Order: sequence, then C-alpha cells, then structure tokens
Amino acid sequence: MKLRTKVAPLALGLVFAVSTARVGAQTPPPAAQPAGQPAAQPAAQPAAQPAPAAADATFSGTVGVLLVQVKGDQTAAYESLIAKLKESLAKNEKPERKAMAAGWKIYKSPDAAGAVVVYVHIIDPVAAGQNYIETYKLIYETFPTEVADLYAKTKDATVPSGINRLNLVLVTHLGGS
Repeated sequence: MKLRTKVAPLALGLVFAVSTARVGAQTPPPAAQPAGQPAAQPAAQPAAQPAPAAADATFSGTVGVLLVQVKGDQTAAYESLIAKLKESLAKNEKPERKAMAAGWKIYKSPDAAGAVVVYVHIIDPVAAGQNYIETYKLIYETFPTEVADLYAKTKDATVPSGINRLNLVLVTHLGGS
C-alpha cells in the first residue's frame, strides 16, 4: 500500500489537512470449499484475472473516517450493499463484529461533486485491528450464498481510487473539559 499526502476537505464545516492512505478495490472472499472436493477457482473471480492486493482500512487511532466516492448513478447499488452489511453485522455473533457495528455510522453528503456522491463513514470508537473496507468478507460471514450476486451488482459503484482512509486523533473537545 502506498501512502500519499493530500489535503482533503471534510464536508462537516471544517477543513482538515490530513494524511490519507489509498485503499484499493474490494474483492469478495472465495466461496467455501465442500469437504472432499478438489480445489476450484472461485466463481466470483475469473481465472484470467489476478487477485488484487487486499485493501486495508484498519485504523490506528480511536476514531477513523472513510471517504467513499460513489458514481452518481450507482448510489442505489451502493446503499443496497450498505443495507446488507448492516444486516450481516447485526446477525453476526462474533464480538469483534459487534464492536465494529457499535461505532460505525455512514453519512451521505447531499452536495454531489459532479457525477460523484460522497459517503462518509465515521467510526467512533474504532474496533482495534478490524479492517473496515472488507465489506464483502463481512457480508460473506453471515450470507455466504449471496455475496457473488451482490458483488456483481455493486463492484463498479465506487470511483477508482475513490476510497480514502483518515486516522483521527482528538486535539481538544471544545464543549468538554
């Protein structure tokens, strides 16, 4: 993963100068292999395509933000993915998944930037060591038979290079002590 420095406006009334990490495209997890069956290529990834490197949105601080740029005509597909993610996390009994869901809120900016809509994922508090960009993997844990179809419908919803991760460290709480 290459790190690069950007200045990113955050549409919450403030402009932050931040270091961002580029997060690559998501790939669905391979389908479960039945016992006694020979290994086969996963149906969701054709053999002709090499698997992209795993994306990382593991946060080092206590608060994290993901800025996700979605193509304007793909917002319904992206929001269906988010709805399935919410359902999956609610049904998943793993404590780390419950911790992820507890602090994860997703906002949609009404200020479209041309043909792009920005979704702001605010994670407060962060579940330590959890990768928040592995959407298909998280859904797969609860709904393994639905992931391939969901991936096919949503894989092109985000803008290439349109996911940025921000680690935030509290400087001060203006309304608190």
